[in-house]
Amino acid sequence: MKISGETKLIGFLGSTYRTSKMYAMYNAAMEALGLNYIYVPFVVDDLQKAVDGIRHLGIAAAGVTIPYKMSIIPYLDELDAESKHVGAVAVIVNQGGRLIGGTTDGKGALKALQEKTDVRGKNITLVGAGGAARAMAFSLKEAGGKLTILNRVEEVAMAESLGSSVGCPWGDLSLLEESVGRSEIVINTTPMGMINTPLEGRSLVPKALLRPGMTVMDIVTTPRETRLLQDAAGAGCNVVHGDQMLLWQAVYKFKMYTGVEPPVEVMREAMESLKK
Repeated sequence: MKISGETKLIGFLGSTYRTSKMYAMYNAAMEALGLNYIYVPFVVDDLQKAVDGIRHLGIAAAGVTIPYKMSIIPYLDELDAESKHVGAVAVIVNQGGRLIGGTTDGKGALKALQEKTDVRGKNITLVGAGGAARAMAFSLKEAGGKLTILNRVEEVAMAESLGSSVGCPWGDLSLLEESVGRSEIVINTTPMGMINTPLEGRSLVPKALLRPGMTVMDIVTTPRETRLLQDAAGAGCNVVHGDQMLLWQAVYKFKMYTGVEPPVEVMREAMESLKK
C-alpha cells in the first residue's frame, strides 16, 4: 500500500504486541479490498496518555488485549451494549474524537468452539476470570452452556465477581479436578503457556484430568500448540486452537474498524501462512 495523508491508522494495545498475529490478518484484508488503512503495534507505558493519543491524533481505531481490557474503560467516552454488559473491551473506535469501546471476545470464542462442538447443555470449566473470560462467559451462558469459573486463589475474587454476574458456580483451582471431571468442555483463558514468559511450557490443567471426547480450548496463540493443547491431543480430546478464536474476533472487529464486510478467507489464509 501507499502511505498518504489519507491513510487511516489502526493500532494495537497490549502485552502481546510483539507476537500478535493480527497484523498479518488485518493488513492482508485491507490490501485485498484496496482500503487505505494500516494496522500497527502501539507500545504503551502510560495507558491514559495512550488513549489520549488515539483521541487527539485522529487514530481511527485500536484493538485491546491483556492487560488493558478492563483497566482501559475509565478512559473511554462510551461502551456499546455488549461491552457494558461484560465489563471489558477488545476494540476502540474513534468517532470524531469520542472513543467507543466494544468487545468481540465472546462472539469469537463461541464461533471457534461451535466449529468443533455444540455448547448447549454442556458442562464447561472456564479457567481464568479476566477480560477475555468475562466476554466468553456471557456468550457461553447465553448459548446454553453450563459454566463453572475457576481462578487462582490470589485472584479468586475475580471469579466470584464474574460468577455472580453470569449466575454460575465459581471457585479457586482446588476445585479443578471436580469441575473438569464433570465437564465436556475445558477452556483456558489465562496467559499460562505463553511463549517467552515464565509461564511458557506450563498448564494449569493436569493431563490426568483430560479424557477422550472432551473439547479443550486454549486462547493462548503463541505458541499455537500450548502444553495444554498438546496434553489434550494426546488424551484424545477435540482441540480448539487459540488462533481460531483470533480469526473470528478479527472478522468481527474488521467490520467495526472499517464499516466494510471482511474477506474471511483472505484473513484465514494470512493466519495459516504464519504456521508455515
